[in-house]
Amino acid sequence: MNFLIGSDIHGSIKYAKIFFSKAAKYQPKKIILLGDNYYNGARNDPPEEYAPKEVVKLLNSYAKDLISIKGNCESEVDQMVSSFPIVEMASMFVFNKEIVMTHGHHFNFDNLPLDPGDIFLQGHTHIGVLEKKDNLILANPGSVSLPKDNRHSYMVLNEEGIALKDLFTDETIKEIKF
Repeated sequence: MNFLIGSDIHGSIKYAKIFFSKAAKYQPKKIILLGDNYYNGARNDPPEEYAPKEVVKLLNSYAKDLISIKGNCESEVDQMVSSFPIVEMASMFVFNKEIVMTHGHHFNFDNLPLDPGDIFLQGHTHIGVLEKKDNLILANPGSVSLPKDNRHSYMVLNEEGIALKDLFTDETIKEIKF
């Protein structure tokens, strides 16, 4: 069973399509989006092929498969046009691990919640991170469309572990085995 994890699409239909094409490859149980789906915000230039309305349609076509976290660029209207809930934080238990998910603008690697689980997932920084700190795995899939580390990336979580992957080549950048 796979989980596909992405963040910070920021309204790019080009990169959203590339990311969602991974669903055919991995057949995920759920697709986890860690926020900033539709808009680029005042700090970012619009990404390539900026088309928030098209991204809305694409995400709505996967509505039953999504776990969507609210980012700092999400607004009330985003929930109104989305056929799926957008939540502040979420957690789930899979593979004998508690996974805690947030965007990263409130709770993050430097400001963990009281119980960060076994795997703490955040987006927001646009930088892919996968590291183990004591017994806690810190994971950030980077940005699908506006990477600040010059690598468009995403993650795959399954019973074997969690991997940070290149969006274009599917090359494993970093991996932690369970």
